[in-house]
Amino acid sequence: MFAFVRVLFFGTLSLLVLIPIGIMLAAIGLPALAIVGALAVPILVVLFLVGLPLLIMLAVGGGLLAATFGVIVAFLSLGAVVFKVAVIVLVPLMLLGWMLRNRGSGLGIRDSAAQQARGSDAAMTIR
Repeated sequence: MFAFVRVLFFGTLSLLVLIPIGIMLAAIGLPALAIVGALAVPILVVLFLVGLPLLIMLAVGGGLLAATFGVIVAFLSLGAVVFKVAVIVLVPLMLLGWMLRNRGSGLGIRDSAAQQARGSDAAMTIR
């Protein structure tokens, strides 16, 4: 416990010592930063005049690609939803229709096909 209090005390003391160092660095560094910024203004103007049309063209091209991709993904997701609904609705309906067609006759697919091959109407009628 005493070691923890000692670490807190000396950590706080070292932070208090850093405050004047930070003030001195800010006093020296801010004017230096202003000078570097003033020297960079012509370069920024040239980059703005040359780079802005390129940036606009890249933004338009990227927007067109994004719109195309978005439309394709929208149609694919709609297709996936339609496929899911079709499977969820049509497969049970198909099974229900198959069960109702063979209801009560005890016939499976092979027996029904064999009766149809013999020409019997029993496989065709729904009871």
